[in-house]
Amino acid sequence: MKKSILFLLLLLSSVFASCSSDDKVSSEEVNNELEIIKIDLSEAREGKLSEFFEPEVDYIWLKDDSEESQLNAGLHKILFYKDKILTLDIFGCKCIKIFDREGNYLSKIRAYGEGPEKYLDLDNFMIVKDEVLLLGLYPPKLMWFSLEGDFLREEKLKQHIGSGVYSEEDLRYYFYSPFIGPEEYFLTSVNKSFQDTMRYFPFDLDGYYGSFPSRNNFIISDEIYLGRPFNDTILKLSEGQFEPKLFLDFGSYKQNVAELKNNKKNLSPPEELEFINKKAKLYFIPHAWFINSSLFHSGFKYEQESYNVFYNRKTGETSVVGRTIENDIDAGYDPFGFIHNFGMDKVGLRIPGKDLYEILEKKKEELGPEAFEQYKTGKGKNLAQAAFLAKDSENPVLIIYTPKK
Repeated sequence: MKKSILFLLLLLSSVFASCSSDDKVSSEEVNNELEIIKIDLSEAREGKLSEFFEPEVDYIWLKDDSEESQLNAGLHKILFYKDKILTLDIFGCKCIKIFDREGNYLSKIRAYGEGPEKYLDLDNFMIVKDEVLLLGLYPPKLMWFSLEGDFLREEKLKQHIGSGVYSEEDLRYYFYSPFIGPEEYFLTSVNKSFQDTMRYFPFDLDGYYGSFPSRNNFIISDEIYLGRPFNDTILKLSEGQFEPKLFLDFGSYKQNVAELKNNKKNLSPPEELEFINKKAKLYFIPHAWFINSSLFHSGFKYEQESYNVFYNRKTGETSVVGRTIENDIDAGYDPFGFIHNFGMDKVGLRIPGKDLYEILEKKKEELGPEAFEQYKTGKGKNLAQAAFLAKDSENPVLIIYTPKK
C-alpha cells in the first residue's frame, strides 16, 4: 500500500489545545525558562568540530553480506541501544536489522506480509524497556518484538501513528502524526494499558504544516523534547504537559508562513517543491537535529545555502556555521551536518567503506610515508582501522561524534 494512503488515515483523536505553526513567541511573552536562539546569518562563519564535540571520533563498520542488505542506500534510522545497533530500512528489506556494537550482524525484525502479526508498510520504531515497538505500520497497528527479533504482541489501531516516545516519568506513551485533518489532533497520549487518553495540538485551518514525515519529532536525552515542522518553538515534556523550552528567533531571515500557505493554494506540487528547495527562507523541521542538556543543533537552509546552527545552552551563545564543518579532531571527513541522531548522546553520519578508504589514501598522499605512519597510529587511528577493514565494502561505516557536555 502506498504511503500516500497512510497519510490520509486519521491519527487517534485528541483533547488538549496547543499552538499552531503560525503561533509567534516574543521575549516579552515568555518566562525566564525559555531559551532564545537568535539566528543571524550575517554572523555565519567557518566552524571546527572541536568547538562542539569531544576530542575523539568513533567508527563502526556495519557488516552484512546478505542480498537484501541495502545498507548504504536504505537506512532511514539508526539507533544505539545498550550493546546493540538497530537500523531501519523502509524500502529495501522493509525491516529492522540488529547488529552488535562492533558492527556484526545478529538478526532482523521482519514481518512483511498480510494478516495477523504482519505488516505491509513500516516507517519507524522505538525501544521501550528492552522491547522494539514498530510504528508507522499499515494496516494501522503497533507491533512489539524482542531485541533478538522475535514477535511478542500487537495492538490494532483505527488510525496511523507516525512517531512516538515513552515517558518513564509518567509511564505514558506519546504518539504523533502530522497527517491529520480538521477537528483532529496531532498528538495522543495513553497509559501503559492504552487507556486514559489525552490529546494535544489541534489542527488549525489557518495553520501550515507542510508534508513532512514525523519520524524524528521526538528526542530523548536529559529530557523528552518535541519539535514540529514550521514551528519555531521546541517543547519539553514535563508532568504530562508540553512546555515551551527553546525558541528559534530567525529575525528578518524567517520564512513567511503566509507565503507558504499561499503557495499551497496557487502552485502545483512541483512548483511548491521548487520554492521550498530554492527560494524559501529559514524555517525549522525536525529532521537533522539533536539536543541534550548542553547543546542544541539543527541544519537549516536559506534559499540555496545550507547552515549548521549550534546553541550552547550553558553560555547562551549561538554559532551559525557554514555547510561544511572542519574536522580538526582526526583530520578525516569534514561533515556537512549530522544526518543521524544515534541516541545515547551520539550523533553522526554514515559513509560507504570504499569512500572512507579513499579518504585515508588521500591523507597518505598529503602527508607522505613517515607522517602518515604517525597519523594512522595517532590521531587517525580509529579512522584508519575502520577504513582498512571496510576498504572493499559498499556497506556503511558509521562516523560517530559525542557532543560536549
